[in-house]
Amino acid sequence: MLRVQQAARAKGAAIEYGPLKTKQSYRRVPLTAETTELLRDYLAQHPRGGEPDAPLWPSMVLTRSRPTGVRATPAAPGAANTGVEEGPPRASAKARARRQASALAELAVEDAEKRLVLDWTEALRHATFYKAVYRPSVLRANRLTPTAKLSPDQSFHSLRHTYASLCLAADIRPIDIAELMGHRDVKTTLTVYAHLINTDDHTGNMAALGALAALKAKPSYGGNVVSLWG
Repeated sequence: MLRVQQAARAKGAAIEYGPLKTKQSYRRVPLTAETTELLRDYLAQHPRGGEPDAPLWPSMVLTRSRPTGVRATPAAPGAANTGVEEGPPRASAKARARRQASALAELAVEDAEKRLVLDWTEALRHATFYKAVYRPSVLRANRLTPTAKLSPDQSFHSLRHTYASLCLAADIRPIDIAELMGHRDVKTTLTVYAHLINTDDHTGNMAALGALAALKAKPSYGGNVVSLWG
């Protein structure tokens, strides 16, 4: 069970932890057995697993051993430290990040992993993970699996929508999904994901409704329900 209790916000070179945005944001999220097993194995190898205040995910930088065309440069104070910079010095930060991600995506996963230097004393920053790991992974997936058709600008936040979509595909009730997502109420869930809920095939729904008429035993309801069975 994952408990969401704090929000992390980057403040210059430091990370501050504080309250979440809404009351609904404080929640418990159950994990699948597969995810739990992965986390258990990860924690068993965590070099600071016995320290409750240690960062769960370590900070990282990229080594100077780099693909052709990627130039090493110091990171600006407070910036996401990926340890490398690409292209001509006057290129925009976004253009350099795109070229860097493309260069990393050309590497095999094993080679990309060798370029990461982990710092278990500092917490992972979202911007660093996005530039050094997530975006190259999206580009690599498109290259190795043409049918993936992922947008090159796929955001990390989009995985939240993927999670909600998979929950709906697994027939988890929207009201339960709203709780898992931390939505203010189920109306938000129904509004955002209505296109995944609506369907023209009501065969299963009507079969379940028709099955009620075949009940042999009279169901028991509360006093505020009028029975149709007489």
